[in-house]
Amino acid sequence: MSGGSKKIIAVIIFAIILVVTSAIIFLSGEKIAPNVSIDGLDVGTMSLEEAKYQLQNFFGNNLKENYMNLEHEGKMWQLNYSEINYNYDYDKALAEAYDITRRGSLFKRYFDSIKVRMNKTDIPLGFSYDKEEIKKFISNIAKEINSEPIDATIRLVSGKFQITDEKLGSKLNEKKAFEMIDSAIENKSITTIKLPVDKVEAEITRADLSNITDKLGEFATSFNASNESRSYNIKLATKSVTDVLVRPGETFSLNKTIGPRLAKYGYRSAKVLINNEYVDGIGGGVCQVSSTLYNAALLANLKIVERKNHSLPSSYIGLGRDATISGDYIDLKFMNNTPYPLYIYGEVKGNQVKFSIYGKNENRGREIKIKTEVLKKIEPKIKIIEDRNLPIGTKIVEKKPIPGYVVRSYRVIVENGKEVLVEPLFTDTYRASDGVTRVGTKPIAKEENTDSGERETMEN
Repeated sequence: MSGGSKKIIAVIIFAIILVVTSAIIFLSGEKIAPNVSIDGLDVGTMSLEEAKYQLQNFFGNNLKENYMNLEHEGKMWQLNYSEINYNYDYDKALAEAYDITRRGSLFKRYFDSIKVRMNKTDIPLGFSYDKEEIKKFISNIAKEINSEPIDATIRLVSGKFQITDEKLGSKLNEKKAFEMIDSAIENKSITTIKLPVDKVEAEITRADLSNITDKLGEFATSFNASNESRSYNIKLATKSVTDVLVRPGETFSLNKTIGPRLAKYGYRSAKVLINNEYVDGIGGGVCQVSSTLYNAALLANLKIVERKNHSLPSSYIGLGRDATISGDYIDLKFMNNTPYPLYIYGEVKGNQVKFSIYGKNENRGREIKIKTEVLKKIEPKIKIIEDRNLPIGTKIVEKKPIPGYVVRSYRVIVENGKEVLVEPLFTDTYRASDGVTRVGTKPIAKEENTDSGERETMEN
């Protein structure tokens, strides 16, 4: 081997040793490789402590100013990142930057160090935040934005209908709002987000109520106005069933509409029918309201869902035409089986309670009639009580006997003067109420003899 070749080989070996040694010295240092940045901030040749300080100083100050605007109809809400516990993961980004030239074999590390010197490497700065806090923030905004729709209303005033317009409601789409905010944060897009708010339609509109044009059924009964407590209860219950709407397909419940008949709600004590006897009870007279409304519903050709007769015949209405309610277990229910809303109007004038049901009459040539037939009469018994305190021949009726009946009712549809449908309704049984009569058994004292009497006896 010539002297020149030996020199070349020696230089090469020296260069390799020098490069490897330099690489080892570099790789064994505690600094980040040059030409490395984290989210755009240069941290090359810095120690981990120095780099973390720079990151916290730069991004921490920016974080304090980070916020997002949320807007709806000109109103703004500011979501500050501090409110959602937004934090940068400095340690993870620094560890990745530090390990760029410290992974794998010695030769890999060496070549990675050469590569990073030639091509700048940027490490993304990760972050975390509390998504539940975002949901809470949205929920609080929803309380300000959300509003219930207001239905159109109708009232009968001086024989004419007055209708008010409906109003739309608003509802923040909280799920969609969260997705929009979450996406903007993930993409580091500081922007103004237009909140997704849905309009909520009213269930009853002016257009619906404009179909209420005709009186479909009306019925009235009379009561003794001198009975103040019973009259008051009738007025109070009737007031609860005035200006009531029943939507198509909806079932009206009288119990639900007027509520409990209790003293705390203003009802007074009057005669009520319990166990086949009339006794004092809170709410007496409400069954007359129920019976009157029942007949109006029959004449309006509505579907009767629930109805029960009294145990005894009622004085204010015919057999088979009454409807009792009691507590929350005996109710009067009927369904709006028309395609249009119904309006119920009740009123008390003098000694009369009347209910009218309005809707849209699509068959003006039709007439509704109610018929009843007595299938059986049940004769009452009379209990005789002998009373030694009453003179012989004296009779006192303590309880008047009332006969019972079995009655069947029908609804008859008449069109153009002809019966086109006879609908069986109910078969009702009214119990007989036995009477009680006291009969005197006390002997009548004999009159004292007079002179004339004595003479008569003598003559006889």
